[in-house]
Amino acid sequence: MSESLRPVYLAGTGRFLPPQILSNVDLFAMPSVRNAFDVDRARGSLRGLDPEEAAGLTPEAVFDRWAIQLTGIAERRMLPDSPDASTEAMHVTAGLSALSHAGIDASELDLLLAATLTAREVVPNAACTIAAGLGRPDLPGYAMNTACAGFLHAIASAYAFVTSGAADTVLVTVGDALTRITNWDDPKVAVLFGDGAGAAVLTSNPAPGRILAAPVLDAEYSPDHLNITGLGWGDPLDPNHKLSMAGGANVLRQAIRAMQDVADRALARTPLGWEDVDVVVPHQANERITQGLEKVLPLSNGRVLHRIARIGNLSASTVPIVLDELLRGEHGSLADPTRIVLTAVGGGYASGAAVIEWSPPAG
Repeated sequence: MSESLRPVYLAGTGRFLPPQILSNVDLFAMPSVRNAFDVDRARGSLRGLDPEEAAGLTPEAVFDRWAIQLTGIAERRMLPDSPDASTEAMHVTAGLSALSHAGIDASELDLLLAATLTAREVVPNAACTIAAGLGRPDLPGYAMNTACAGFLHAIASAYAFVTSGAADTVLVTVGDALTRITNWDDPKVAVLFGDGAGAAVLTSNPAPGRILAAPVLDAEYSPDHLNITGLGWGDPLDPNHKLSMAGGANVLRQAIRAMQDVADRALARTPLGWEDVDVVVPHQANERITQGLEKVLPLSNGRVLHRIARIGNLSASTVPIVLDELLRGEHGSLADPTRIVLTAVGGGYASGAAVIEWSPPAG
């Protein structure tokens, strides 16, 4: 790193999850999900049950066990259908939480970066709306979309602004209301997604966390496995543009390989090796993916956090939400310092990783 480049610190994180919990049983109660679900076929696919046990399960129980077996997800959060509920509003709440955690006032911010694919408004861009919600309508910013890798891409952008001196303090907010674009006629997609937001404050001022090197970003173009056509470009007779997502072993392997690759490269930019890593916070896309990642990473002392069971796939916000839980001690006590690897892959494919060193504040 050039001597002219400044260190970049992580001052605090925040999150927001809507209070409404949508369990697998609740999901099965939706007529569109229930009518599209083949109970008998799913019953026959359940592992760990003898035929008599499987035959005794109710359709709701079959769906619940099938969903957990397929994804690891038992429940997700859902944004209410009300005028004041929006993706941007979730970003505001998560952002305020991060500012409070960092001990920073919104007046100290120089820039706001927002990552989302479900902004309620296209113009003005989501960052403008979020900044106004924070009480800073004068705060510049812009929105980006790299799907589930959005937090790492936003962090990389914020890192560049801070280390170059273009900004001193940047707020990153990410989040989506994925239940607004979920295809409820496809049970394999319906079980995956939920709503939520996360945030982080990056600054040039010394803080408990430090980004140890420039984050790594990567891409491998493929439109086939995750796709949603933008409004104005799809079938004019079908205004309901829904998320389509292919699954299968190829997607699972691609996701594991991509997250491992960028994590390896991010570590290579630091003085650390995998033997120094305490925790890995991966994108929570599917529990089979995070478990697969844990198997391939050479973690002698560390662990991979698995959180998807209670929050579902929240696109870009899964990494900052789980990171926020970690830094607040909700996954156990932290070493001083704690070395953390963040890694994510999203549709496109876009991927990214970063390495953080966090020293828990005294008291």
